[in-house]
Amino acid sequence: MIEWFGENLWAVWLALTFVLAVVESFLLDLMFLMLAVGALAAMTVSLAGGEPWMQVVVGSVTALLMLGAVRPIALKHLKKGSADQLTNIDRMEGMEAQALEAVTEVSGLAEVDGDTWTARAAGRYQIEPGTPAVVESVDGATVYLKPAPSIEWNDPQTRED
Repeated sequence: MIEWFGENLWAVWLALTFVLAVVESFLLDLMFLMLAVGALAAMTVSLAGGEPWMQVVVGSVTALLMLGAVRPIALKHLKKGSADQLTNIDRMEGMEAQALEAVTEVSGLAEVDGDTWTARAAGRYQIEPGTPAVVESVDGATVYLKPAPSIEWNDPQTRED
């Protein structure tokens, strides 16, 4: 059995390539993909009849070049987005919220876009349950609220002259 591996090192390199590719599919950081390319290079040398030491050298050099030169460029392109592209949390700023319980600087719950969030007042005020509010900022799973702007209309019938 050991003799077969010695004569067919390409199969070992191919198996290593598949194992590294499977690990990469779970981690998605392009590290193991670059190592898999190195294993493919070593397999190619093995299929061409290269000595085992040559397979290890070619595979290692290829993997290091891929990690040092190709991976940073690939990551930059994968993470490329416009500078003004907002994340889901960034989009919450300015959204309407509804206080579910009294919101103060130290406690509270609010509903934002159908989801219940831990809420805190963004200043020295209290937002009563049922009162509309506006999301000022988000920190982790906590929204910081300020009272929603409102217009106080004077009823002409109750107005004193």
